[in-house]
Amino acid sequence: MTNIEIIELFFSAFGSLDHRGMNALYSKEIIYSDPLFGMLEGEQVADKWEMVCMGIREFELTVIKTEEIDHEYATCKWKATWRSSRSNRRIRFEAKSFMRFADQQIIEHSDGFSLTKWIAQAYGIKGEFFGWTNFMKRRVQKEYQRRLEAFSDTKRLQLPDAPGTAS
Repeated sequence: MTNIEIIELFFSAFGSLDHRGMNALYSKEIIYSDPLFGMLEGEQVADKWEMVCMGIREFELTVIKTEEIDHEYATCKWKATWRSSRSNRRIRFEAKSFMRFADQQIIEHSDGFSLTKWIAQAYGIKGEFFGWTNFMKRRVQKEYQRRLEAFSDTKRLQLPDAPGTAS
């Protein structure tokens, strides 16, 4: 499978809000970053995509352009619209993904987008007025990092005990 085919599978799964399909394309040691969540690794990445996919409605994704840079790197420019289940606001989003591949898996993934524009849409009037400030950006980043941590903790608590462990 080529890097472009892997990207196409990833974004096809994303377009269907299929976090399992997306996460299956990552290596176990995946490193991910974006302006909202910051740097994530391994299971944190899987949890991030599960939380994101569960938290949006009326989702539409369009891949604009994929490009293989070399045998190891590729990019994908994409846009999406959705309704946030948290705020019920309609979000219009443009991003560029940078991916690194090894052994037909994604080993590094970073998404670039304007955090200022996202905050303005997601937080309404407050986001429009203050979303450009470093204070507001840090506050939103910390909020989403806490939400991801809480999501991961809740998910871990729901796992059944492993065989051979006491209840």
